[in-house]
Parts: sequence; structure tokens; C-alpha cells
Amino acid sequence: MASEPRRVKLARLLAAGLDVVTIASLGYAAVAIVCAARFGRRELETNTVDDLPPVSLLVPLHGDEPGLEENLRAFALQDYPVCQLVLGVARADDGALAVAHRVATALPDRNIEIDVGEVPGSANPKIANVLSMMRLVRHKVLVMADSDTRVNPAYVRCVTAPLRDPGAGVVTCLFAGVPDETFSAKLGAMFMNEQFIPSVLVNRLFGLPRHCLGPTNAVRSTVLSSIGGFEALAPHLADDFMLGNFVSARGLRVVISSYIVRTMVSDSSLAKLWNHELRWHRTIRGVQPAGYAGMFLTYPLPLALLAFLLAPRRERAAALVVAILARIALRRVSSKALGVAVAPAWLVLPRDLFGIAVWACGLAGRTVRWRDAQLHIEEGDLLAQRPS
Repeated sequence: MASEPRRVKLARLLAAGLDVVTIASLGYAAVAIVCAARFGRRELETNTVDDLPPVSLLVPLHGDEPGLEENLRAFALQDYPVCQLVLGVARADDGALAVAHRVATALPDRNIEIDVGEVPGSANPKIANVLSMMRLVRHKVLVMADSDTRVNPAYVRCVTAPLRDPGAGVVTCLFAGVPDETFSAKLGAMFMNEQFIPSVLVNRLFGLPRHCLGPTNAVRSTVLSSIGGFEALAPHLADDFMLGNFVSARGLRVVISSYIVRTMVSDSSLAKLWNHELRWHRTIRGVQPAGYAGMFLTYPLPLALLAFLLAPRRERAAALVVAILARIALRRVSSKALGVAVAPAWLVLPRDLFGIAVWACGLAGRTVRWRDAQLHIEEGDLLAQRPS
């Protein structure tokens, strides 16, 4: 009988602690709403002149993913004077290779080249592919893009525009998740649009960005050479993060473009979504351990709900209502700022419960799955060498 009061006391103490973090989390949500709304009022920066430097657009491929052909056609059909599109696969039996050839054949007037191979010794499989692709690159301005993104014809003009400033070292882009009709894909897009991107916008309040985001990065070849080329990124899981980190260490700025790329989300099951997001989480933990530890503050709704369930009180019920309203408001404002459809409101709670579970799992473990390979993180985001 004596143990029951102790359990009640422990629950109340835990609820009191959750009250504190819930208030902090609600403060974060308010700031994130403001940041997203401000970004939504931005003006699109683009190069409107015709005297533009030639660009090589690199798109490493892996697998015949949903929408790949449409994505590659969009990359090829750029409104830009001279744009070389380099597509690359690591292996000749990759399903993406046939898609790449199909696009190149359908658009013979576009400068499309295809590479097959990877450079041995790169622990990062994507960079191993990119290093092989570099033998086909002919121009001094490089744009590297993910194959699961969809762009419009102004894409290259927009993402290269900030490079007119010699103080700009690399340009990166925010991205908006566009899901297919599956439940898991909708949850995946919500994570991008309503949690990850708002956190990036909040981070900008604390100074100039020092890292890049994955879907698109534009850089001059001279800047890339100054940091050791793509070879410098080969040991790292977070190659995009480290690209920005290395460039900013050279005294150059990392610029977030006003252009938003569309990431086509097609995780067909919760298991695939879990593996995808767990890789992201363990990558973030490797490069920003303190920031990752505090990432739970981006989940006001689960925190407020847990506090109320542990020790129901009127004040906690009010905090739960505020958390629900704040979370729904962030969902709407972020979607509007990114220009994507608003997810159904009933998905907010399952999305947040799934997310905080992935975060908790990401606090430990050093193994991730990427490009059908199991990779081991040795220290920070440094990868163990892959077998030949």
C-alpha cells in the first residue's frame, strides 16, 4: 500500500516537469509560426539577364523511384542559356538507368549526359556516385540536386542567383514535402513541412546558417576546390551539412534561396518511413548533439497531453487546448508558406506521436539504412568504410 502514494507523487513530479517543458515548447511553436509566416512573404530572387555562366546540374540516382521520369524531365527542361544535366548511377543494373536513358532519348536537344560508376573509398554512397559523375562535368557553376525533387523551369536561374555575390559561398534550398496518397507518405510530408522546415527557420534567428540542406546545393567550382572538393565530404553521412560547414569556415556565406523545391514523398509503409526518418534523426544527432537533445521541444502536443494524463488539472487541460491550437496553426501557416496543401487536422496527433517515438529511438544507435546499404556511424557523422 505504501508504494501507491510514491507512484502518485512520482507522477505529479513528472507532470510538473512536463509543465515546464510544455511552456517552453509552446514558446517555440509561437516563434516557429511567426518565422514561417515571414518566410511566406518573401520575394523570389532570380537571374533575369541572359549573360549567365554555364551550369552543370548533377543528379545522382538510385532506383526507379515513383515519379522519377517526371522529376528528371523537369531538371532537363530548364529556362537557362547553358545547362548541362549529368545523371549518374553507381551500378549498371540500377533501375534508374533505363529511366535516365529514356529521358535523354526523349529530349535530344537538351544537354544530358549519363554516368555509370562510383569512386572506391567513399564511405558515403551518394558521394561515391557524385565523384564518378564529376568526370563528365564541364562547367564552373555546379548545382547538386536530389532525384526525388520536382522543380519548375526557373529553378536553376533562382538557385544560382545569390552566387552573383562573391561573398556567397554556397546556396541551399528549403523543401516542401508532396506526398502520394498513402498514410505513411502523408506523415512523412508533414514532418518536412510542419516540423523540420520551421525548425530551420527558427535557427536563422540565432545567426547566419552554417550548413546546407540536402535537396539542392549550388556552388562555384573554385569554392568547392577550396574545401577539398567532394572528396572532403566522402567520409560523412551528413554531406550537405558538412558542405555548408566547410564553406562557412572559409569565411563565405551559406545562403538559403527564396526558391522552394518539392520533395516527392513516397514512403509506402510506416516501416520505410521509420527507417527514413531514423536516418535523418541519427544524422542530426551526429552533427548537432545538443540541438538534437532539445528537439523534443518541437512537440508541444504530446508533451501537454502526457502532462495532463499523468496528473489531470484544469491548468493542464488549458495548456493541452493551447498546444492543439498552436500545432494546428503551425500546420496551416507552414503549409501556406511552402505552397503545399494542408494536411488533414486529424493526422496531427499520430504524426507527432510517431515523430517523438523516432526522436527517442534516435537518441541511441549508430546504424542507418541508406541506398539499400547498412551504414555504421563511427563518431559524430563519420561513417565506417564500406566494403568494396
